[in-house]
Order: sequence, then C-alpha cells, then structure tokens
Amino acid sequence: MQTFDYLTRQTARLLALIAGISLLLMMLQTVADVIMSRIFQHPIEGNLEIVSAYHMVLVVFLPLAVVELRHEHINADLFVRVLPAAVQRAIYVFGCLVSLIFFGALFWQTGQDAIEAWRIDEVLMSSVYVLIWPAKFTLPIGFFAIMLAIVLHIVKAITDPDFDPTPPDPTTDLETDQAP
Repeated sequence: MQTFDYLTRQTARLLALIAGISLLLMMLQTVADVIMSRIFQHPIEGNLEIVSAYHMVLVVFLPLAVVELRHEHINADLFVRVLPAAVQRAIYVFGCLVSLIFFGALFWQTGQDAIEAWRIDEVLMSSVYVLIWPAKFTLPIGFFAIMLAIVLHIVKAITDPDFDPTPPDPTTDLETDQAP
C-alpha cells in the first residue's frame, strides 16, 4: 500500500510539474507574441492554436490528481457534516466510487479519441498547421492519474481510521503542509 501511495503521489507531482512548466511556457510565448506583434508587426504564426491546443490542455488536465490528493475539489458537505462519522465515511466512499466510474469513462473515451487522432495524424488548420494528436493524450493521462488518487482515497477511507478527506487549512504555513 505504501508503494502505491508513493507512486501515486510522485506521479501527481510530476504531472503538476509538467503543467507548471507548460504554464510558464504559455506566459513566455504569449509575451513574445505581444512583443512580436507590437514592436515588429509580425506575430508568432499559430500562437493562439498552440496555446489553446497544448498549453491550456496541459495546465487544466495534468494537475487533476494533485487537486484530488489535496482534497481541494469542490465539495458540498453541508448536510453530511451533521451525520455520524461512519455514515460520513460511507458517503465519502460512495462518492469516490461514483467519481471513479465517471473518470474511468472519461479515461476510456478520451483514450480512444487520442488513439484515433494519432492514427489519422490529426492537425488543426489555421494560418499554420498544428499537429494536435499529441495533446489529445493529455486527457487520458490526467484522468488515469486522478483515478489512481481516488483509488488511494477509497482504500485509505476504508482502512485508515485517521483518514480525513477535508482540505488543509489555507492559513497554515505552506512549509508544514502535507501536500502530495
């Protein structure tokens, strides 16, 4: 179990790091495009397509597992909080199972779509051709990673009596935060 926990957290960290690098590259590319447009009157060809087809997709879908591991997804638990702890835990596990099915379906379908895009060598046509099939693999990777995080939470919710699915207090020191 510890190996699965470690691998899941390391995978989530790696994907979040890639998303962070992509965010940085997106900012640099956008600034370069503005400079090229304003100063040299020659914008970067296909900038919008590259930013939207690659950078934005990486930034949105790769960090899903980190957000799940930190319990920072939107959660409405107003009425659940007044229930006994055992019932709260059962509802949490049920919600995780529903999420696992949902993300499993997304993983399957986006994986099929990515394979088909790769098979036909899918491109986005604008002022330049942008090869987009590589970016389509980002979705199933992100969905698979969040599925790993959900499975980890299900196992912990069932086996660890100290498991608490509430997000950390944002006012705490980030140095002591038990982030994934």
